[in-house]
Amino acid sequence: MASYLPWIFVPLVGMVVPAVAMGLFFIHVESDE
Repeated sequence: MASYLPWIFVPLVGMVVPAVAMGLFFIHVESDE
């Protein structure tokens, strides 16, 4: 299980991290104006 866990984790983090970053940036811009 631990052998293929990174293989699943890498693309998941690669998609989730930019999505969260863009979401937080969008909220920051919306609340700033």
